[in-house]
Amino acid sequence: ARLRRELELPVSVPTVLKILREEGLYAGKRKVGEKKRDLREVKKRLKALEKLQVDVKYLDDIPELYAEYVHHQLPKYQFTARCVRTGAIFFAYAREKSVTNAALFLLHLHQHLQSYGLSLQGSVIQTDNGTEFTSPWNSPKVTVFTQVVRKCLGATHHLIPPGAKTYQSDVETSHRWVEEELYAAESFGSLNEFLRKAAYYQAWFNCKRHNSYKGDTPVNLMRETYPALKAEALVFLPVVLDNLLVQYKDELAQWAA
Repeated sequence: ARLRRELELPVSVPTVLKILREEGLYAGKRKVGEKKRDLREVKKRLKALEKLQVDVKYLDDIPELYAEYVHHQLPKYQFTARCVRTGAIFFAYAREKSVTNAALFLLHLHQHLQSYGLSLQGSVIQTDNGTEFTSPWNSPKVTVFTQVVRKCLGATHHLIPPGAKTYQSDVETSHRWVEEELYAAESFGSLNEFLRKAAYYQAWFNCKRHNSYKGDTPVNLMRETYPALKAEALVFLPVVLDNLLVQYKDELAQWAA
């Protein structure tokens, strides 16, 4: 209809459609199920840790958690990295949603993976356009987060188009699950108990929880790329990132330079 209108074609819409099909220029619209299957096949061709989606989840808007969040002064933010191929999640907490904490999250995850012989060299780290990850569009500056991705990890920082939340569907889905299965389902008597239960959940998610969409548990899918992988490699103990500044101060200065 648009072609007929814009080109002022002297034929009907069905005729335009017929000609397009005869010339192999129109394959029809893909159904939602077909698009999902196609996307699943694209993700299957990735290697473990080849692409990570990184995002931030707010914890102060969960009704079941709110009273304990206030009483125990729990962290407000969850920084999450999710492997697109395997579905494995790695997360930590922060009191501030800052570029420093985002960089600390990557440095801490990088150190953990390195201790098990895993590398993010050549990987893609995908984020949205939040200022905890990137500078405003009109700024020429490169954030310390991007510098850590490039210089420390040897990876590429990829930004999704503004407002294109579906590009982060893997990590966004994990945020829904962790809210339903952990924050809204458990009680927390202290910050230490909160961190301990979060650690148990993350270990269960990566090593025991079967993902029907991806076809197996994250640890088994990870072993398709790393056959000798120890399950402990996917047990990333959650921490409060704000407390790591002193530990990684020199490294941040090095990579930000």
